[in-house]
Amino acid sequence: MLTKIRDRASGWIAWVIVFLISIPFALWGINEYFAGVDEINVAEINGVEIDQQTYRAALEDRRDALSRALGTRADPELINSKAFRRGVLDGLIQRTLLVNDATDKGFRVSNEQLRRYIESAPQFQRDGVFDTDLYQQVVSGYRYTTTGFEERLRQENVLQQVRSGFTDSAFVTVSDMDTLLRHFQQKRAFQYVTISPEEFRDVIEVSDAEIEQDYQSNSSLYETPEQIKTQYVRLAVSDLKGEVNVGEDELRSIYENNAQRFTTPERRKASHILIQVKESDSEDRVAELREKAESLLQQIKDGAEFAELAREHSEDPGSAAQGGDLGFVEKGAMVEPFESALYKLADGEISAPVRTQFGFHLIKLTELVPQVQQTFDEVRSQLEEEEVRRQAEDLFLDRAETFRNLVYEQPETLDNVSEELKLPLQTSEWFSRNLGAEGGISENAKFRETAFSDEVYAEGLNSETLELDRDTLVALRKLELKPEALRPLQDVRDRIVEKLKAEKARERVRVLSEEMLQKLKDGEEWSSVTAADNLDAQDTVVTRADTQTGVSQEVVKEVFKAGYPAAGEPIYGSVNLQNGSNIVYRLDSVEEGDPAIATDELRERVKAVLLRRRGEDPFLAYLDQLREGADIVVFEDQL
Repeated sequence: MLTKIRDRASGWIAWVIVFLISIPFALWGINEYFAGVDEINVAEINGVEIDQQTYRAALEDRRDALSRALGTRADPELINSKAFRRGVLDGLIQRTLLVNDATDKGFRVSNEQLRRYIESAPQFQRDGVFDTDLYQQVVSGYRYTTTGFEERLRQENVLQQVRSGFTDSAFVTVSDMDTLLRHFQQKRAFQYVTISPEEFRDVIEVSDAEIEQDYQSNSSLYETPEQIKTQYVRLAVSDLKGEVNVGEDELRSIYENNAQRFTTPERRKASHILIQVKESDSEDRVAELREKAESLLQQIKDGAEFAELAREHSEDPGSAAQGGDLGFVEKGAMVEPFESALYKLADGEISAPVRTQFGFHLIKLTELVPQVQQTFDEVRSQLEEEEVRRQAEDLFLDRAETFRNLVYEQPETLDNVSEELKLPLQTSEWFSRNLGAEGGISENAKFRETAFSDEVYAEGLNSETLELDRDTLVALRKLELKPEALRPLQDVRDRIVEKLKAEKARERVRVLSEEMLQKLKDGEEWSSVTAADNLDAQDTVVTRADTQTGVSQEVVKEVFKAGYPAAGEPIYGSVNLQNGSNIVYRLDSVEEGDPAIATDELRERVKAVLLRRRGEDPFLAYLDQLREGADIVVFEDQL
């Protein structure tokens, strides 16, 4: 829900918001959300408890983040695994250690600093001004109270201070950079041949006995997985738009009340020449400086170039070198006497000397962009779309709590939800734990996971209310089940034949590669060994950074691990590729890189890499030290 939140998400606070929901290291808090529930702890760190509600909220946020990032590729087995759960808890433990240590060392963020951070964040502003309602809306959209969110921002800022203390203190010498550049720009010349399993597939035979043997031995591969069909109800902003009817008068009222939003204000571009006046200057001195300004004005009238005089005489260090150019000046940006004079000028006109606290100014209006007001007809469709969306979101929020309550209060049926909120009872296609029906709701990994949960699958009850995305709530229950079953041999015969051919082809590739490599190591010539198997050898030279050579990075990595060949004694090796092919190579020579020819851009990149590594290493060591010195108790049975 609330696309405007996403549209405004930029800047460092936006990064924090994404950080809150994206990686285990960042997950924390939301205790207020579960107020009143008896606390069960999952861990204790130096006496500080992590309760089960905090952990489960962190776990759910992490699952949501993966589902949004991976979509239908999200693996339910992964997000339900013990390793995944423990990873979330480890992130919470690590964060607790960092926050507590930083607090003990006196790191703080004042209320005033926090206020400035929040009020300056674009995602909390409407038309460039902080909006309290929008702020609360954004925060609640991520299931935080404002108090909890602000405390989170304090922690993030404190942790950034701690991290910066390590990363900002790192340094790199020229010698360090040269060493890395030599390795980074190192060139390796080698020859290679590719042995592909496709060369053997057409000549490989598979017998009926082999097919039958594979069918019996690997029957689990040829089973139709257990499937489920579900009934569900959905409450979605997109569906509720049909209930909204925005009248013409209402749209015109919105337009009139937001006229400034559709107005591009007048813009004026200015240049000036400043003759400074100091507070200590006498009246005679001020009069002398005024005369100088008037003299410059007269020179301009006589044909002198304004920009040249500005470069020579202006005492404004920020604009003199640019011929006095100040760029576009918005209203309120300049002191009043200056602004008043500027807004009285016609395009290209120059003012008489204008006195401000800085001195005397000659002001030239160099460009005038008039105010532009979009008409109602020009923005009508945009206004209608936004207002329909806003009202649909209001309906969604009004009905969401009722939806949740009805699903929970009557767990043996969805009829009540359907009748009360006038939502159609829908039926999914058949789907399995790991594969949804194409184009159906079961493509959503969270939907599939819930359908096979104990609550739905085993007990036959309604699911909990699922938030499929910010715009959509769903509840489901089981309708029918199909047990797993072994498919008939005739249905999977072609699949088995292809599988066995692929296995045999890969085995031939492996054997041929090993035979070739052994011959080469025994002293046979490269040319004769490759020619014997009708293989065309390719010559190439690569560096570590090469990505456009046509050589697989799998091969490049192995070649750079191969050491340094002695004169006249090449190094031979092979690489098994993921596609089943095999590369046999002959490494002939290694040439170290020359730091002297590295571009400034490359040197900066190398420096940044070294700084990051050297800053991260002590920070990670600091984390390890905190963990080693901590009293950590994990209650595994509560995970």
